[in-house]
Amino acid sequence: MITDSEPARSRRGPISRLALWLAALALAGLAVPVLARLLGIEWGPLAYVVSLMPWATLALLVPLAIALALRSWPLVGVAGAMLALCLAWLAPLYVGSGGGGDPALTVATVNLGFGNGDADAVVALVRDHHIELLSLQELTPASLDALEQAGLDELLPYRDAHAESGYTGAGLWSAYPLSDATTLDGFHSQATRALVQTPAGVLTVYAIHPVAPGPRFNTMWRSELELLATELGAATGPVIIAGDFNATRDHRGFRALEALGYVDAANEAGAGFQPTFPQDRFPIALVAIDHVMTRDAPIRAIDVRTVAIPGADHRALIVVYGAR
Repeated sequence: MITDSEPARSRRGPISRLALWLAALALAGLAVPVLARLLGIEWGPLAYVVSLMPWATLALLVPLAIALALRSWPLVGVAGAMLALCLAWLAPLYVGSGGGGDPALTVATVNLGFGNGDADAVVALVRDHHIELLSLQELTPASLDALEQAGLDELLPYRDAHAESGYTGAGLWSAYPLSDATTLDGFHSQATRALVQTPAGVLTVYAIHPVAPGPRFNTMWRSELELLATELGAATGPVIIAGDFNATRDHRGFRALEALGYVDAANEAGAGFQPTFPQDRFPIALVAIDHVMTRDAPIRAIDVRTVAIPGADHRALIVVYGAR
């Protein structure tokens, strides 16, 4: 006869015991991205695993719920601690810094996906959302021609475009005069720095696209993020960066930029998780690797959203900045 004084586990049936084993296995699996994020370990496939941290946070609710339902307090403790840590990392996206006046500058970044992004959709995005500063990645000669024919230069007459076959081309378009445009050395894809005279003042703008952390490019990926941090660390005055960073806010290289004082627009606006990639393989995008960041700028992000671009594998990221 089982009495109330006997251990709870002795009263569990086979289904409950199986559920607890599955919960424990799930926690063991979810510990991989959590520990990789905590320790900054991003070699090989771990770079991809870390990019899924928001989803790992959501997934932790399942083993925690099972452990609570079955009163497995050790599992509750482990799952609760992991969830608390993940929520601490995720929370800044939903808090925001507050403030920000009337719209002062609207910025967008779009990865065209080997130039396949629909040019008419890009121009419509610029027109409908009153984009004043546009960073384009994976700009090919054919996509540049299509953008010209669709009327992009009429809306944003100032540009520094470097179209190339494949995925290494890039361009910067502006409603305001650009000056001192410079191509940055050391990056696999085109990266540009320029001065732009905006109503909010003169800004140094960077249009960037570090290489992705693929199986053959993990070392190059980390090196390019370090090179970007060196470049941005030396920048002076108000700075704005827009592009496909190929890094989420959980990656060590991105956090290094935040340590330099750069503020991600999604954090600043409290816009929440805004995944942008891939938009063409799953019902929803999974990772937030496209960003707009500022440092020492007289503007504050007040709205951040993403928009689908037909043919592209990234969603466009749009940021509205207000005057401080």
